[in-house]
Parts: sequence; structure tokens; C-alpha cells
Amino acid sequence: MTDRWDAIILGGGPGGSTLAASLARLGRRALVLERERFPRFHIGESLLPRSREIFERLGLDEKLDALFLRKYGARFLCSSTGRMRTYSFADAFEPKFEFAYQVQRDAFDQLLLRHAAELGAEVRESWEAVEVLFDGSRAVGVRARPRARSGDAALADSSDAVELRAPVIVDATGRDTLLASRMRRKAQVAELDKTALFAHYEGVVREEGIHQGNIQVVIFEHGWFWFIPFRGEVTSVGAVVSSSWLRSRRKGESLDELFDRAVAESVWAREFLANARRTRPVGALADFSYRIDQLAGDGWLFVGDAGGFLDPLFSTGAHLAIKGADLAATAIHRALEAGDTSRAAFAGYEAEVRYAVDLFLGVVQGFYKGHFRETLFEENQRPTMRKLITSMLAGDVFHAERRPQWASFLQQYYPPEVPTFT
Repeated sequence: MTDRWDAIILGGGPGGSTLAASLARLGRRALVLERERFPRFHIGESLLPRSREIFERLGLDEKLDALFLRKYGARFLCSSTGRMRTYSFADAFEPKFEFAYQVQRDAFDQLLLRHAAELGAEVRESWEAVEVLFDGSRAVGVRARPRARSGDAALADSSDAVELRAPVIVDATGRDTLLASRMRRKAQVAELDKTALFAHYEGVVREEGIHQGNIQVVIFEHGWFWFIPFRGEVTSVGAVVSSSWLRSRRKGESLDELFDRAVAESVWAREFLANARRTRPVGALADFSYRIDQLAGDGWLFVGDAGGFLDPLFSTGAHLAIKGADLAATAIHRALEAGDTSRAAFAGYEAEVRYAVDLFLGVVQGFYKGHFRETLFEENQRPTMRKLITSMLAGDVFHAERRPQWASFLQQYYPPEVPTFT
């Protein structure tokens, strides 16, 4: 088949949709293949302020503001000591983006995907990529097929895979990591083998006024909880727990019962949920953190979670996907202009994303080892340290002018420990 597209994007989540929209704005032809039909449930509901740079550029900010609750900061609470500390995004180095959004991912992801289509990207939902096609080391296309859905005879009768070709193939399949898994480039991050238990509730205690949309992170002996309020009555509540605690699960104990037992071990979680009603059964996701050794190659790139995922402690997943997609769009556009889609053409993209991921990884590891946890609650915190932490929580880790500060921050306190790939 002749090339109908400049890029084929596998996955229509935040990374894939943002990339498709950004490429369309640059006049590029993008095809998105999404295996599900939106809307669909997903966790990862707390956004970071610096993602709004991209939302504004794509014309999304007003749509988001009409649908979702503003998040002006983050509050950390320690169950064992009773300490609390709030970080307001207005105190970051760059206070222009002083709030983010708390989003129900079914509505948020659908909005992004539809917006990409409105800007000119071709979107195919219920389409599954079977494999990426290579000519030597170069990705040249994909084999894909429509997925049969109950009651949809047209799709059920069209199950044969077809070849679709483009000079650039992007894996944005999230934790499915379609291409990375098949290329054996995926490695777990040591000591971050956590499991998340999650549900939705009504009637959860919230902060008041401008802080009602703040994420609340409650630390307890075996992990931490997130409390993410949405516009309206619903709050997303999750517990990220250690593998050792998870092994204490009793025979026949349901996920709902296991989650309730975790809640019982935190005074703050008990208080917040004392009069709450669970509206969604508890779900679970295991082995959160993994890394990919190479984020780009000849004719291909990883975007978002497909290129690695970190513990959701600082709500970095969606931000890395959205900002990474924005960087990928620029890199792809320039590579196509130059007629060079080799790995070398994507070296700048890979370096910028890797830098941000390493920074977040170092801080997450520092949290679980204890020293960054103490820094979060430090009473006499130096102003520069407070701004660094607030800027990190805001997602402001991609700007070159602040790299010397970040380098000092990481090397002095939390150098990342990355996995060895074999």
C-alpha cells in the first residue's frame, strides 16, 4: 500500500491523542488505532499544571475548564506522625500555570481523542494492532484489524488484518507496551514492585474553598493513599501498597475487603472515608514501575507509558505522556521535513524524555527510602527547596534553564537507580 499517513499511532490515550492533535496542527497526516471504543474507565486521574501549556496550544483549556475540577495544589499527610504539608502550585518557579485538573479519565480521554479528530487526525476505534512491520531495523508499518464487538456485525465480519504503512510508527499503547514487550526491551524497576488498589466513593471528606480540588496523599506504614476529588460528589481513592503487605492477603479475601483493611491502618484514611459510600468495586493493578532501554529507533518511537511507567505517587504518568507527545510531534515533523526518520533524528526527543523520567524516578525512589519523605514534611524548609519540590509537583522538569538546579537536587539527595537491561 502507498503511504497515506505521515505517522501511525498505536493507542488513543492521552499520549496518542495529544500526538495526533499536535501533528495535525503541523499539517501532518496522523492515523490513530485505538483497540477500545471510548469512553472507557481508566485510572491516572490527576493532571499536572505544566500540561496546560500543551492544552492551551491545542485549544483545549476552555473545554477542560468547563468539565473538570481545578487542582491548585497537593496536600501530604503522615498517618504515623500526624504531620501535614500543603504545596500550592502558585509557589513554583514559574507560577503562570497555578492549577491543573482532576479528571474522570473516561470523559477526559474521549475529549482528547475527539479533539484530535476535529483537528484533522484520522481516528479508528476498536482497531487492534497485531504487529509492527519492519524492513531490517526500520519500522515501516503495522498489521491491524478491527475488533469484533458484541452486536456489531460489520466489525465481526471484518476480522482479517490489513497492512497500513507510514514512515513513522508510534507505540502509545500504555502499559500494554505492544512493541517494547515484543522487542524484549522492558525491565522492572527494583524495589518499586507495588500494587495499586482503587475505587470510587461518594461522600469523602474534602478540603474547602480553593483547596477542595487538591489531591491528598496519605502516607501509612505499608504504602500510601491517593484521594482525588472530581467535580460533583465522586472521589477517586486508591492505595499503593508494598508487595510484602499484599502477601498478607487472606485466603478468600476479596479486593474490597483487602482495601478496607488497608484503610483501617491509616487514621487519615479512616477519617476521610468515615461517611463515604463506595460506588465502584475495588480494582487492582500490579507491578507499577518499569523502564524501556530505548525510546526511539529507525522509524519508530515510544510515547507515554509505552516507554516506561513510574509509581503514580506524584501523578506523573499523564503529564509525561502529554508533554512527551508534544516533543515527539516536533521531532517527527522535523524528521519528515529533513527526510531522515532514523533513530539519530529522534535523539533530542529521547534525551529530553529520559531526563524527565530519571528526575521523577530519583524522587520516587527517595520517597520510598524515606529521606525525601522527611524533606516533604520538613518544618524549616529552605525557600529554594520548597520551590524545587513545588515545581516538580507541577511537572516543570523539561526546561533547560533549570537543569543545573535539578542536577544539584538529584545528585545531593536522590540520584536515580535505573535497572540493568540484558
